[in-house]
Amino acid sequence: MGVHGRRQLRAALSILLRPFLLALALTIFVRLFLSPSSSSSSSKRQPPPPPLTKALVIASTSDQPRSETSWIDEEVPEDWQVYNYVTDRPASPGLAVPANKGNEAMAYLTYIVDHYDALPDVVFFHHAHRRGWHQELDSPDEVRRLRAGYVARAGFASARCLPGCENVIPLAGYSVDPAALPQHGRNVQLATLLDEFLDAAAGERVPRRLAAPCCAQFAASRAAIRRRGVEWWARLRRWLAETPLDSMTSGRLMEHTWHVWLGQEAQ
Repeated sequence: MGVHGRRQLRAALSILLRPFLLALALTIFVRLFLSPSSSSSSSKRQPPPPPLTKALVIASTSDQPRSETSWIDEEVPEDWQVYNYVTDRPASPGLAVPANKGNEAMAYLTYIVDHYDALPDVVFFHHAHRRGWHQELDSPDEVRRLRAGYVARAGFASARCLPGCENVIPLAGYSVDPAALPQHGRNVQLATLLDEFLDAAAGERVPRRLAAPCCAQFAASRAAIRRRGVEWWARLRRWLAETPLDSMTSGRLMEHTWHVWLGQEAQ
């Protein structure tokens, strides 16, 4: 090969190798001058977030057999703070309700009002029985399997995990005097309750229809509860205690509306 041929070969190799050499030089530069050192990276690594705080709020009555309620004392994981409201025979003044009315709703509302300023990250509102007809799992299993992180992000989750909603109720397009509620059907009763407690100034309106899973067992985040002030929750509890509706009916109205009070959409 002549001198001219060797020059052409070197020129060709130079052209071919130039991109690789440039890439190599750039990689070395980035690693030396731009990438943080391992010690710097480890020093800046954020510590893991603290575990979520959780409360289990139970609504029970003194006539429930021990076989149905023993799980509350024996099987709830240790990272849950338990509040068992025995509505007809409270175990202590701190677990007493102002009136034994409204089924589980009075216990739930009393917990919210009394603990509003010290709420945990997640609250699981639950019945005392080990397993109801509306549960796929035993109650202690529901507590253990609750995805507290999801509840903290979403704000609300029903314990009845079924596709779709049950009990779709078309609501009346009007409300009535609360004193007259016993003379009206559920569609009017719900419309009246929602009209009284939804915040029209914030754009909340009584929906055309309402649907929610049975049966008032759900989890809520602290942020969802605090969407409404403690005075609002106390007023709702006062309504429950004073409404002329009987205990069963007023409790069922609350069962249909918990998700609305806690920020979920209704049509």
